[in-house]
Amino acid sequence: MKKIIFLVFFLILFLSLFLFYKSKFKMVEVKKISFITSDGVKIFANYYPNKESKFAGILIHMRPKTKESFDDFAKFLQEKGFTLLAIDLRGHGESIESPSGILDYTKFTEEEEKKSIKDIEAASNFLEKEGFTKDRQFLIGASIGANLAYEFLTENESIKAVVLLSPGYNYRGLILDNFYKKDLDLKILVISSKDDQEMALKGFEWFKEKHPSSTLIMLEKGGHGTTYFDTNPQVKEIIYNFLLERLSF
Repeated sequence: MKKIIFLVFFLILFLSLFLFYKSKFKMVEVKKISFITSDGVKIFANYYPNKESKFAGILIHMRPKTKESFDDFAKFLQEKGFTLLAIDLRGHGESIESPSGILDYTKFTEEEEKKSIKDIEAASNFLEKEGFTKDRQFLIGASIGANLAYEFLTENESIKAVVLLSPGYNYRGLILDNFYKKDLDLKILVISSKDDQEMALKGFEWFKEKHPSSTLIMLEKGGHGTTYFDTNPQVKEIIYNFLLERLSF
């Protein structure tokens, strides 16, 4: 009888551990996907689905990084209950195929750089097909990716929230003044650091003036854009808490 009880207990314990680790494995699932922009560029992305999520976020990297620069952070938010889509902007990483030939961001003119907004549009459309309408989407961008995220918000005001890491006043022709719309303050979180680039510090001051009721955080130090995740680990929790607040209404 004792042996039977022991075996039953062992089986229950084994099944519990199996189901626990199975659910954890599913939670950090990553899929490599691709989609085509309105001007024919093939965009590659890492997709982090969460079957329980009500909201999905687009992660937009900085120059010269790629979608992988958001990998750890994407998995952090995925485990917190969100679905994420980290894209390679055109000319970066794997997103180099276009009707006009191979793209290389280092050779882009400012006008070509501005077309990157089409990459965000295509990413948003992909999420809509996955069941996340724009009012169930948020964006997180770093450096030039932050400027693109802000531009997309001003053109799609149903977007729930944007997190901007080191947005600059003017990154390669993506000038904040050109996108400005009022009454978006509550949807915006801006994070910069005192040792950031001059253009990023100018961008921070611009948001203080134009969106004074937005959430503005100036770190003592930390570098630029996604480097904050390494230099200031609390930034992950700051962003998570901001999303919890903004996505609840």
